[in-house]
Amino acid sequence: MTTFSMTVTGSLPMREYVPIAQQAEQYGFDEIHVSDDLIMRPAWPILTLMATHTARVKLGPFIVTPQVANPVYHAANLAALDELSNGRMVCGLGRGGFNQMLGVAKAVKPVRALKEAYLLMEHVLAAKTEPFDGEFFQATADLKFQFPAPRRIPIFIGTWGPQMARMAGGVASGIKADCIGSGAYLSKLRNEMLAGAIEAGRDPSSVKLIVGPLSSIADDRAGAEDCIRGMLALIQPFLAPMTTEAGLDPEAIDAAYRAYVSGDLVRAKALVPQKAIRAFTLTGTPRDVIEQVEELIAAGADHVSFGTPTGPDPARAMHLVGTQVLPHFRRN
Repeated sequence: MTTFSMTVTGSLPMREYVPIAQQAEQYGFDEIHVSDDLIMRPAWPILTLMATHTARVKLGPFIVTPQVANPVYHAANLAALDELSNGRMVCGLGRGGFNQMLGVAKAVKPVRALKEAYLLMEHVLAAKTEPFDGEFFQATADLKFQFPAPRRIPIFIGTWGPQMARMAGGVASGIKADCIGSGAYLSKLRNEMLAGAIEAGRDPSSVKLIVGPLSSIADDRAGAEDCIRGMLALIQPFLAPMTTEAGLDPEAIDAAYRAYVSGDLVRAKALVPQKAIRAFTLTGTPRDVIEQVEELIAAGADHVSFGTPTGPDPARAMHLVGTQVLPHFRRN
């Protein structure tokens, strides 16, 4: 059965996260993912609030990055919250966005660096006592938590790149591929992930594919599309190589971004084509979205996460997904 989750960012007042988590649990979402973006409220305190006010739904940061904080720090937070939530934590690990704002250079060997970060998290969570000696990360034999790490916590690699997907298939619980609405592109990533599992001698069925499209769901299709166009104008420049795969014009992408950051939202939205909405998002009425989700499941998605901005009215969007979209898949 397909797993369903919702992704929230740290853009909201702290008092709003408990009601969101409780409503998500009541509507039957399986998981809640909290973005850990530098320029927003961090995921860990939000997840702490959610963990203490829910009972069933799984929770996790998607994603944390080793380029900002050491993997051992992420693992310690993860273990502490897994204890607090009675074993409900999951996690996403990736390269991260906004790193350039800190002057953090791109990793020279990003696939190898992220693999090492994953292995170091697994190393300390498993309470291994031998040293960890990687090219990018090291730990002495003395490095061990002074509290019991509760269990092996599922850790997914966040990526929409084929090389990273193949690496993840060899070591991780799977991948989370955000900002993908295209079944064709998702299928390519899945094939890479499964190939990586086979190369590593793993059972391909043991690795799972999470897809997290941007989402805009409303009673009115036009309103949903208008809402998502602004988001796309802002983030399209950061979605390579998927923009090339989708056949989008680089000059139009740049023009939409420049219009957005200059405050001309009307022009920015007008420059976002329909095929961008289709390539990166779940957008429209519940009926529209059901058809799009069916395409992603047919392409191999084990888990669909409804991403930001959710819709012009986020509370209404959650209600529509919880009362119309999820029930459709739960009874089929």
